[in-house]
Amino acid sequence: TRNNLIFSSNNLVITNIDIQSVEPVDQRTRDALQKSVQLAIEITTKSQEATARHEAERREQEAKGRLERQKINDEAEAEKAKKSLLELQAQSATVEASGQA
Repeated sequence: TRNNLIFSSNNLVITNIDIQSVEPVDQRTRDALQKSVQLAIEITTKSQEATARHEAERREQEAKGRLERQKINDEAEAEKAKKSLLELQAQSATVEASGQA
């Protein structure tokens, strides 16, 4: 089922060819093809840049969210510590007052 090209004058048989490149003969077609390829590369590049920018923004927002949560947790812990300190100061004042009386 394979197509062979046979030259009977010298018994040359061509069984396969390897095409290295194909270029349009018409200059307008060549220019249009090159412009199309450049445009495709540009579109792909811009798409990849937009994807990377979006991912960076998403990660930044996540980091800001974690930082804000940590800040709130730290403030809550500080308020608990302040409350404990005030309670201990109140107990100490009560003991001092009863000791002086």
